[in-house]
Amino acid sequence: GMGGLGKTTIAKIARKTLGDKFDVSRFFSVKMVSEKHGLVNLQRRLCKSLMKKNSEYWDNIDEEATMINFLFQKKVLLILDDVDDISQLENLCGNRDWFGPGSRIIITTANEKLLITHGVKIFKVPELDANEAIQLFSLKAFKRDYPDKKFTALSRCFVDYANGLPLALKV
Repeated sequence: GMGGLGKTTIAKIARKTLGDKFDVSRFFSVKMVSEKHGLVNLQRRLCKSLMKKNSEYWDNIDEEATMINFLFQKKVLLILDDVDDISQLENLCGNRDWFGPGSRIIITTANEKLLITHGVKIFKVPELDANEAIQLFSLKAFKRDYPDKKFTALSRCFVDYANGLPLALKV
């Protein structure tokens, strides 16, 4: 879904809530790291984090993917945030066999086609309804569930402008 819906927030809450049920749980900001340092560097960080081993000797994507395939036999909760290219999915979680039984991978993306291409189950984050939006805005602006009557009309203007996007209401 579009930016600002809360995909990343939901994924972080899932990790915090469920992480202790896995051998390893990790959160990776895929787009940011991949754009800045490249996909090989992202794989290296992922391997290093999950295996607690130095993987700096790897220097190409195929070697990294082979090592991931060999090493990842643990029950893993892996959150790949802000994925924007199919190669990221193929090289970070290409095959369900890479991970041990009971592993879960949560992928956040604005591009639903990536998930369809990769053949994963899709959960769409809905926009907030008007009541939820007013409540979130009021909690952030007034530290209470609903605004005072004198601020109700103005609050509704903000909520309408934000169009149900939680990030816009929080900022």
